[in-house]
Amino acid sequence: MKVLKIAGLITLSFILFISLTIFGLAFSLNQTILNPDFVTSEINRLEIAPLAEELVAQQLPEELPEDLISVFLDTITRLEPRLKEETNTVIYSVYDYLLGKRESPKLASVLRSTFLSSDFIIAVIDEIDIAPLVSIAFEEMPAEKLPIPEEAVAQVATGFVEVLRDQEPWIKEQIRNVVDPVADYLVGESESFSVTISIQPLIDNLKDMMREVFLEFPPPPLEGLSPDLIEEEFEEFWAEAGLPAIIEIDETIFGQEMPSPVGAFVADAEIGLGQAREYVGHFQLWYILIIVFMAVLIAGIVLIHRQVKGSTRTLGIVFLASGLVMLVGGLIGKNIAGEQIVQAMHAAPAQLQVWILQFLVNLLAPLQSLSIGFIVGGTALVVVSFVYKSRHATD
Repeated sequence: MKVLKIAGLITLSFILFISLTIFGLAFSLNQTILNPDFVTSEINRLEIAPLAEELVAQQLPEELPEDLISVFLDTITRLEPRLKEETNTVIYSVYDYLLGKRESPKLASVLRSTFLSSDFIIAVIDEIDIAPLVSIAFEEMPAEKLPIPEEAVAQVATGFVEVLRDQEPWIKEQIRNVVDPVADYLVGESESFSVTISIQPLIDNLKDMMREVFLEFPPPPLEGLSPDLIEEEFEEFWAEAGLPAIIEIDETIFGQEMPSPVGAFVADAEIGLGQAREYVGHFQLWYILIIVFMAVLIAGIVLIHRQVKGSTRTLGIVFLASGLVMLVGGLIGKNIAGEQIVQAMHAAPAQLQVWILQFLVNLLAPLQSLSIGFIVGGTALVVVSFVYKSRHATD
């Protein structure tokens, strides 16, 4: 009978040790990868602006104008809070589906209300400083494309910026009118779209601005002529420019072979999310079952011992051993994974390397905390078993 008791204790203790170790890994996964709060906190910790600056320095051609790069980086810096806000919204929505809080991912509507919303796109446009972009465009434009002296190019660029800023409310309204039908098409909510925009107000303002420059800086062949003759030449030039007063935009701007690019991505993503939801559901079920299973094992050990001293000592040793194994395994895994990451990302931006390494530390933090808890709890149980023995002997 004693042999059976010992065999039963050894068997249950070993199974409990394995179960505790598996539970530690599952607990860590549940607290990190399957926790939207953890994921969003890690994304918020990533500083996009410095990362973009490093990527620009490494990847973009050196011949790009510094003003253009500066505009890009400044825009990213100003948009970073809004980008993270929209990203967090998408993440929480996806996790609500993965964790079974809702039956449909509704990814198209989530994208439509975040990154493809007119409010977000208008916010992006608001943050873009168009003055340097326009100046760069005019500087890069061949001289023969503009029938004015070189000294007038800067004035044209300045005048163009002023026109755009004067027309900013109107431009944003036109963009808002375009964004919604285009976004509906992109996410697959509509099969086609067609938007007609009258840009006559913008053309009229541009014409007035160019006329003033033309009269102040006439092309060399027109120098010395009267203002009336110069203005006649300008009218001919403007008529030959043939700027359209109406712009028509439809789905053909995305090409004939991509009827709904974002819609196709959304469909594929929802299929992947559906499969991931099944795995997460299985994980959650097994997570609960392993807790119940460990409780049964603990109850079995207590029933076999039928005394406080033996039960606390056996359980203390099991918890202590499991905690030590998890702690050592986590430290070794962190060091090995850290070395592999450093080697694999030696060419990546330093900002990204630091973020990945800290992500690894945060990813393993719950496992290490749990292992320390097991060690402390196991040690306490072992101490209790000896203290109880001493008191029992005294009595």
